[in-house]
Amino acid sequence: MPRLAGAAAVVVIVAVAFNIAIHSLERSPPVQPEYQVKKTSLFSPAPAKVVPEPREVPVQGILSIEEKRPLIEAALRSFFQATTIEGKLAFSRDPDRVRPLMQQYYAASRIQPRQVSGLGNCQSVSEKGHRLGYIQVRFSPGEPLSIIVEEDAEGRFRADWESLVLYGEMTWQDFLSQKPQTPTLLRVLASHLPVPISDQREWLEITVPGQARRLKAYFDRKDPQLQPLVEQLQLGSWKNVPLTLRVCYSEPKLNADTVQIVSSEGKGWLILTDRRS
Repeated sequence: MPRLAGAAAVVVIVAVAFNIAIHSLERSPPVQPEYQVKKTSLFSPAPAKVVPEPREVPVQGILSIEEKRPLIEAALRSFFQATTIEGKLAFSRDPDRVRPLMQQYYAASRIQPRQVSGLGNCQSVSEKGHRLGYIQVRFSPGEPLSIIVEEDAEGRFRADWESLVLYGEMTWQDFLSQKPQTPTLLRVLASHLPVPISDQREWLEITVPGQARRLKAYFDRKDPQLQPLVEQLQLGSWKNVPLTLRVCYSEPKLNADTVQIVSSEGKGWLILTDRRS
């Protein structure tokens, strides 16, 4: 999505999740993962008995994250100083999948390198099968922002570019004006929208940070494929929950402000792919 000026940063911790509100998107927004934050990573204990096949040890968070500050800072310094797509991809998560997304995004938005002056708070993020961290990055000049990084099997650190720029297949303005009937990926903030009890659908109000225009969005709460969406909304208390959704207009001429949620693609604004430890 294009960078949008706007909202202030407020940190809210909800149950086992944390939800961080948006800094100015013109300076690249902080991501909003809904994960339990742990200062140390936890690994499952080894099984007491011999099993016929080896089991994968669940990875949760970046182990000894404070000791890895120099490596994380070096990777993020290179990521933010990069002036080309390939330069950014070298320090980005899922570079093969993200390459065409970057090419589309930067066709309409120039890459603006930034000088990293250091790191602030570094927190390990608990997510089974992933070594994730939530890192505050400081700039000179400029205000700090927060970003998710992942440590790969070789011990290299990579930034999550998609959640940083709130990548979507269309800009919010284009989505509103073109009203696509094809499911379109967008990263949004969602809040519960009260409706009559007779309505069998669940209703949300969705928007993009920094934008005043909001849409009503509905989905079938009983749809088993959408249960992860319900769980994310519950963790975020149904208020300003960051979501990665595929949405479309079902009847754009009749319902200009109403869209259907077809699927939930990520956890918060983060796309998780299978990892082996």
